[in-house]
Amino acid sequence: MKLRILLVNPPRVKGLPVVREERYEHRDVGSVYPPLSILQGAASLRQAGFDVKVIDANGFDLKLEDIARTMSSWEPHMVVARMAFDCQEEDLKVLQLAKATNPDCVTVIRNKMISEVPWFVETITRRPEVDLYLMGELDALLPTLAKRLESELTPEGKLPPKSTGWFSGVPGLTYYNEKEGFQKTPPFALMDVSLAPFPAYDMLPSIAPYHTGVFHDHFVMIQTSRGCPFGCTFCAYALEKYRPRPHAHVAEELKWLKKSFGAKNVLFFDDLLALNSNQTAELATELIKDEVNMEWVCCTRANLTDVASLKLMRDSGCRELAVGIESGSEVILENINKGVTKDDIRKCAMACKEADILFYGMTILGLPGETRETWRQTVDFIKDIDPFYTQICFSTPWPNTEMYPWYDEKGYLLHKDWSRYSPLAPEPVVRTEALTGEDLIKMRKEAYRELLFRPKYLLSKIRLTDPLWNLKGGWELAKRGAAVLTGHDVR
Repeated sequence: MKLRILLVNPPRVKGLPVVREERYEHRDVGSVYPPLSILQGAASLRQAGFDVKVIDANGFDLKLEDIARTMSSWEPHMVVARMAFDCQEEDLKVLQLAKATNPDCVTVIRNKMISEVPWFVETITRRPEVDLYLMGELDALLPTLAKRLESELTPEGKLPPKSTGWFSGVPGLTYYNEKEGFQKTPPFALMDVSLAPFPAYDMLPSIAPYHTGVFHDHFVMIQTSRGCPFGCTFCAYALEKYRPRPHAHVAEELKWLKKSFGAKNVLFFDDLLALNSNQTAELATELIKDEVNMEWVCCTRANLTDVASLKLMRDSGCRELAVGIESGSEVILENINKGVTKDDIRKCAMACKEADILFYGMTILGLPGETRETWRQTVDFIKDIDPFYTQICFSTPWPNTEMYPWYDEKGYLLHKDWSRYSPLAPEPVVRTEALTGEDLIKMRKEAYRELLFRPKYLLSKIRLTDPLWNLKGGWELAKRGAAVLTGHDVR
């Protein structure tokens, strides 16, 4: 008898799509991503011989009642769900539903940021709907857990009443019971990503719902690596061991996605594309050699690129590079341990223009030490380097970040309502010594107006030979401007 496992990406929240991944765990706007980590977990479970189903309620805009029908008809032994940091109450409803449908099923939840904050993990595991909290990646931990649970199945294929003894030898778990209290099993080993099976895209009805602001259809995500060894103090995913996949394995996956699902566009959903420009060039060369012929976008650090590698990336299909500018103040960059200078960022922006790759700049308002003067430096710097688009997020100190205590101990957290901790939100959750929350709201609006509606900027976006490009670009610009002015989430 096989163990039946249901992996669920919970529904959207208040009409907004949500990303629940190992490097991005909050609500989004303007994009709907495939549930990559769930597909990775499903692939590993299937490879290990278990009976697996996937429900992407977020992607296909399903409701809890849609999930309930599968739970009732299929009766899974284990239900696994991802959870976003700002959607905890909504996402835990999936496990509440699982317990209401079948009280004997084992319920499992995963959120990376919370897993690194002991008091937070204990709070979640005390909830009656949560049997287990995963402390690591789904594809690394679930097969071992599933094997242990399958060994407990009765001849009739049922799970008997749970015993915490089932879990004590399985690495990477936390759980709570009244007798023993909060329990944590031995540490887990990071998996060798070169051995991971391709994500189980075939368990989805289609890839039709997925899109970004750049790619509107035939869109998928993959990872060419996991982890980032750099220690930016604001980042909830910093200081993770960097684990690249072989470039040939990446190219093989892309060709499989193209042939099997009609994928044409891809986001390389890495914390860090490569540790240096040579590695990036090698990846691009592999994609060209293998004739992958797909358009792609990625994130990287400004000091890990050069013109030669960017030109190879462009030839291999790269269309946009997202780069963390964070601030135009050298003092702020030092405060957050960015390890990148304004000169690095300027050179990267110039190299992207030379290579004909769109430079997408990401900035943060309200970092430790922020003043009106430092923010003025940021806005002027953005004008100087002139990105294709600039995103302005409020500083959001997740509890597992190095900078969280700075705000907390100084009394600069405006509240601890976690449902409002989204960097895309229209209101900040912090202030600084020099700036109130109201100041930050006003400064963000003024910056977006100043940057988005410059005549030089608008004219540079017009392509005389491509009316459709102009129409789409104008619509996206209008939507972003309206979101800023009306106080909605904005990318």
